[in-house]
Amino acid sequence: MDIPYDWERLPRWYSVLGRCFCCAVIEDTWHYFFHRLLHHRRVYKYIHKVHHHFQVPFGLVAEYAHPLETLILGGGFFFGILFFANHVFFLWAWMFFRLLETIDVHSGYDFPFNLLHLIPGYAGARWHDFHHMNFNGNYSSTFVWWDKLFGTDHQYKEYLSKKEL
Repeated sequence: MDIPYDWERLPRWYSVLGRCFCCAVIEDTWHYFFHRLLHHRRVYKYIHKVHHHFQVPFGLVAEYAHPLETLILGGGFFFGILFFANHVFFLWAWMFFRLLETIDVHSGYDFPFNLLHLIPGYAGARWHDFHHMNFNGNYSSTFVWWDKLFGTDHQYKEYLSKKEL
């Protein structure tokens, strides 16, 4: 794959944003299904339990994982690149967004001025904090769509409704 890096073929900002969004959808889909699989009782204790060592996440916990988990869940990051890479600048933008998002959801803080909340369906820190607290449900990495579609967010909904009382 020949990826250009020159100024003449630098993509427009909206093209980079659109491609990053498409990569995020692909990565989130990959992440949801494989993350859910890593929570299966026959697999969890051997691989994914390492990541859940910390019940209260902080930024660096995002990368604290078993090597196999890194390979399995990390694969989703690369599939979008195969379809959407059109310039080295896009690769840097996608890597920046993905690291920013991963650290954000593991930060333990849900900042009200967080620009990532402008993305439709963005999960955020509260969503993922619940996953680390509860260990089940909220398997998606970036968006809430798959969890809502398959009902794996029901414990989170119950938690929120009890919290409101």
